[in-house]
Amino acid sequence: MLTNSSRLLPTVLAASSLLAAAGMSAPASASPARARQTVVTALGFNSTDWRYLQVPPAADQPLFYRRHFDDSGWPTGQEGFGTVTAGCAWNNPAHVKTPWAVNTDILVRHWVHIPRDAQQVRIEGTVDNDAQVFFNGELVQTAKSGNCAAGAINVVVPANVLDCCNVLAIRGHDYGRSTYLNVRVTYVKPTAA
Repeated sequence: MLTNSSRLLPTVLAASSLLAAAGMSAPASASPARARQTVVTALGFNSTDWRYLQVPPAADQPLFYRRHFDDSGWPTGQEGFGTVTAGCAWNNPAHVKTPWAVNTDILVRHWVHIPRDAQQVRIEGTVDNDAQVFFNGELVQTAKSGNCAAGAINVVVPANVLDCCNVLAIRGHDYGRSTYLNVRVTYVKPTAA
């Protein structure tokens, strides 16, 4: 005599086969240790203790983006870097904390701690006009923004570039009228449910 569950077994197996053929998986049974993800901010917008230097456009500043570059002689400032002039919504005293002169480049550096189990380390932010974004000496994005487009800087750092103590370095370039640079670094941390 067949029980109800015995009669359903061929149907369940057939459904699982169809899902597998379609590239899908059957729903997993609920597990108390099922993983969730939490987004953590490692370095926030408007953060302090940035080392920065304003230089003429295209001025050579060799290896400023490397981890072991000596920036001890550079001033320390707070994001956002920019001008308080008409330009974009961020060009006002509430958002600009450190001046960045028009028609110059700005070099900025900040150390960032990332835990070993961190995933999807993301750098995102706004620049007027363009930026080269480096993480631990590696160029991870060239952002062409133009007019202060929010989210123009948006890149997930490749896992092979990460370490626990990391340096984020950015070269911002301005073409005139107004300037702005403000970024943050986030990561995904898996957590138990």
